[in-house]
Amino acid sequence: MSPAASVRAPRHIVKSGKKLVLELDEARMLFDSIEVSTPAGLHDRALVGLMVRSFARIGAALAITVEDVFVQRRRLWGRLWKKGGKQHEMPCHHNLETYLHAYIDGAGLASDSKSALLAGALANSRAPCPRLMLTP
Repeated sequence: MSPAASVRAPRHIVKSGKKLVLELDEARMLFDSIEVSTPAGLHDRALVGLMVRSFARIGAALAITVEDVFVQRRRLWGRLWKKGGKQHEMPCHHNLETYLHAYIDGAGLASDSKSALLAGALANSRAPCPRLMLTP
């Protein structure tokens, strides 16, 4: 038996979050830098928009399917699948609603409700400032 087993360590309490949050002008600069004339650009804008507007993890954003984006009371809602199989339904921001509709219509995904909506790679070359650059 260890003599240190009965000694308790102090509790670690975090008072403030350590996640990086984009400022409004940084988010606008990021969205404006995405070329939306291609399906890849529409995909990237929808994925980044979902993560920025919902604070979703990348795993939850990539796990969303077409049927997880639905209309309820004239408002677009999204269903995110979180850790442990939990689901979280939330109304979409009006910009996110525009981004998702543009991607679904542009990629022709409306007819296939079981397909993965945003599963794919985000292009690293589209981030305009060094803070936003993703490492390969």
